[in-house]
Amino acid sequence: MEANTRTLQDVLHGDRRFVVPVYQRPYVWEPERQWEPLWNDIEATLTRLAEVRRSAHERQAPASEADKNASPHFLGAVVLEQYPTPTGDIDMRSVVDGQQRLITLQLLLLGTLDALDASGVTGPMLAKLRKLTRNDTDIVSGDALHKVWPRPAERGDYLRAVASDAPPEDNSVFAAARTFFSNAAAEFLEDEGAPEDPYTDGPPAIRQASLLVSTLLGLVKVVVIDLEDVDDAQIIFEALNARNTPLSAMDLVKNLLFMRARAEGHDPEALYTSVWHRFDKDEAWWRQKTGAGHARRARQDWLLGDWLIAQLGRIINVGRLYGEFRQWLDTSGTDPVQALVTLNSYADAYESIHGRKDGATETERQSFSTIDRLNITVATPVLLWLLTEPEERIPQQERAMAFKAIESFVVRRMAVRWQTRGYSRAFAELLGAAQKSDLSPGRAIVRALRQGPYGYSWPTDEELVRRFRKSRYYGAGGINQDRLRLLLGAVDRELQRKPSKSEPVKIEYDQLEVEHVIPQSWRKYWPVEAAGSDAHEKIVLEQEREAHVHLIGNLTLTTERLNNSLSNDPWKEKCRQLKKHSRLCLNTLLCENSRWNEEEIEKRGEWLAKRVACIWLGPDAESWE
Repeated sequence: MEANTRTLQDVLHGDRRFVVPVYQRPYVWEPERQWEPLWNDIEATLTRLAEVRRSAHERQAPASEADKNASPHFLGAVVLEQYPTPTGDIDMRSVVDGQQRLITLQLLLLGTLDALDASGVTGPMLAKLRKLTRNDTDIVSGDALHKVWPRPAERGDYLRAVASDAPPEDNSVFAAARTFFSNAAAEFLEDEGAPEDPYTDGPPAIRQASLLVSTLLGLVKVVVIDLEDVDDAQIIFEALNARNTPLSAMDLVKNLLFMRARAEGHDPEALYTSVWHRFDKDEAWWRQKTGAGHARRARQDWLLGDWLIAQLGRIINVGRLYGEFRQWLDTSGTDPVQALVTLNSYADAYESIHGRKDGATETERQSFSTIDRLNITVATPVLLWLLTEPEERIPQQERAMAFKAIESFVVRRMAVRWQTRGYSRAFAELLGAAQKSDLSPGRAIVRALRQGPYGYSWPTDEELVRRFRKSRYYGAGGINQDRLRLLLGAVDRELQRKPSKSEPVKIEYDQLEVEHVIPQSWRKYWPVEAAGSDAHEKIVLEQEREAHVHLIGNLTLTTERLNNSLSNDPWKEKCRQLKKHSRLCLNTLLCENSRWNEEEIEKRGEWLAKRVACIWLGPDAESWE
């Protein structure tokens, strides 16, 4: 490794190319965080140069002597790896780290050239800057004219942005950068109070331009690190990646795999096109963050973690996801190309369960949607593994059965309010049981769920009934309203599917609100009636009502407007309003009761439990056989 401090002129002068590998991340620098601070640094450096030149000029010393005392601006490090090129071809370097700087510097130079052209500056100053943006047309042609050559996914936008006629700034981020620097340079050249070069003759714009060009050529410096060994390149890359916009774990994995694949003689561009282009093509979707709280991560990092868990068959430390991956790659002997191919197949499965491409059935997508709604992310590696296994090992019918069994397991446990704290270990055990099964992985999952992975049981119908009859489901100690909507909405959806003479309706259950039949403020509007004036009996009845008001049997779904309208109305009036305005079968059946009290609440709780048990079959169901 060789490291040297170079001026911009040293780095870009002459015929050479800096090629950004296909596996690098996109260009991500932006105005507030990088472009504006860079221009401010250049103006500050330019001001320092003006001061030392003015002092030297007054002493009649040469400009070269003054420039030695001017403090430069260090832009950071650029890590390069020599590309093997035929004798006589121009020098080519692979940009291991620093593509953001090199691309930005090209756009800075072009923007400055635009401003100089517009201000009427001509002659050697423009020629010097142009030599830093283009190779000699007498020596090379076509793409080789460009000193910096970005990733394939961005070349179209980049070529339009660096063309002779700059495109509108909204054409791409590259065009926006060129416009930003053009405007900044123009503003400087139009500023009557801006510093001027005392060694240059001519109008103020020429003297200002001379100072700006001198600063760019000689006082903007980078540390150029030249490497030869691929592993050294990756280590340096990892050490420097967080200098500006931190890389994700997926970005680091991509660089490591492609570097190793290239070292083994594979064509990075062909490999990128076949197994990685999808992540850049749909970058916005893959990089969108999902999850809640500390578990919020980009989809591509979720995919990486799920894939790695499936490869290891155990839980991982997501806080050091890249470290876990590199350790696995180093110790497993996995070929980097095979790792890329397998990861790509998991990406197919990931998109299919999200409904973005074929691969999963509608039933399987619905199962995943329910599991995802419950935020049981640790189940995803199992589901992805099932989708990536060949059909001769897991027939589609058996795979669907495994999906439904996992869905039932997590929904029933939620419905009886059992803990989820150890789910990562439970699903790691489940995955291991499936992967070790030689004949029937789908049935192995059902068997493992019945046996209780990590000691976590699969609730029976009886346990559902017992909980629904007597346990609190609303508020403290219950489950959140989204999960109540899930359960009650699923029951109504099944009721709606029964043959009927009425027109079919589409109901958005997620938009409904949970309504208490006996209101929460029951003491004022639904007081208990004790026989005679027995105070003790009244206290007992009030305690019983308080214990029943938040049971699931006392809950239903309504629209927000109907919920506000019903409020604390008595039973008969609530029934009248529900019959008039609600299209839910759940409420139609509710209103068949001539009265509403604690006994009816428990009966309805048991009825709801049995309906839920029919939707999400329990461990004893014959259909699992």
